[in-house]
Amino acid sequence: MSSSSLLASFGIAIHNFYIPRSSLRVPVSIHLVFESELSSRLEQLNLTNERGFLSIKWLSEALEIVLCTHSSAETLISDLDHDVLFGDGKWINGFLDNTIKLLDTCVILKAAIAEIKMYCGQLKVALRAVDKEPTSEIQLKRCMKALKNCMDALKRRNDAINHLGHRRSKLENCSSILRRMVERLITEDATNGNVFTAIFAAQMITISVCSLLSSALSFKPKRSLSFNGLMGQSLWSLPLCNLQHRVKEQIEKKKSRGSYVFLEELDATDIAVRNFYNLIEQSLHAMPSSDTEFPISKVKESAKVMQTLLRELEQGISTVECRVENIQRNLLKSRMGFLHMERSF
Repeated sequence: MSSSSLLASFGIAIHNFYIPRSSLRVPVSIHLVFESELSSRLEQLNLTNERGFLSIKWLSEALEIVLCTHSSAETLISDLDHDVLFGDGKWINGFLDNTIKLLDTCVILKAAIAEIKMYCGQLKVALRAVDKEPTSEIQLKRCMKALKNCMDALKRRNDAINHLGHRRSKLENCSSILRRMVERLITEDATNGNVFTAIFAAQMITISVCSLLSSALSFKPKRSLSFNGLMGQSLWSLPLCNLQHRVKEQIEKKKSRGSYVFLEELDATDIAVRNFYNLIEQSLHAMPSSDTEFPISKVKESAKVMQTLLRELEQGISTVECRVENIQRNLLKSRMGFLHMERSF
């Protein structure tokens, strides 16, 4: 079954079967395999080095775990003869409410990603300006203007958040909503049967990874998710808690150094852009002298470094965007399936 429809078959299963609670248990061995595989994937994420926790590669792997968990949970349900208990429908209402909030979260995350892609576009303009030979004063000034646009774009985001005062940015609001969702899920009964535990896991992993991505894209992330009460409930709960803790530590270290860009590749590119801007400024001052060739050669060398950083940032952020879109599609399809099921009763 395709992984592009998280629990979409769930509604069909419930429509066809209404069975006693006592018969709604996934075989323990299958349930343990599900939990063990999820725990193992999370443990792998924990093995990265300190700087890796806010890198695009790491975040892409975390998003891939969300998609794998969706697929595993769906397979777990589709393999049953009698799938789930409809009960009083409260858990379905909770699931539908969570999917709406997660869909809104995906929209906000994609908007933040779009801003990074616009930043990449400005950087491309800057690098094209110094790509041709010979490099003239006009080209250097054009490059400087585009680089300044890059720096100003990040500065405007940071200033805008500072000027909000007690008001929150969209990403901060998003993080607050995700925190409340986690708190509610943890206090709810997730022991209605192993099928429900799989749904609980899929929701928790989705919320947690979206929260991590939101923190990486934020300029002023506040509190991280709290997993008080989750510890010991499942095999995957401890590695998930460890992930949140280690990402929080890394963000705090960056804050203490005065950094306001937390995504590793964007931070490295921003630093390089500032250095490149200063180098071109020095080259322009040296233009009238006989040593012009020396700073121009350094500009060319720095431009090559910038090209590499841009390529890594651009390709990486496109991968992240693609995975967020896949998660969004999964959530939408499963929501449609549950709504169809609810109308059928």
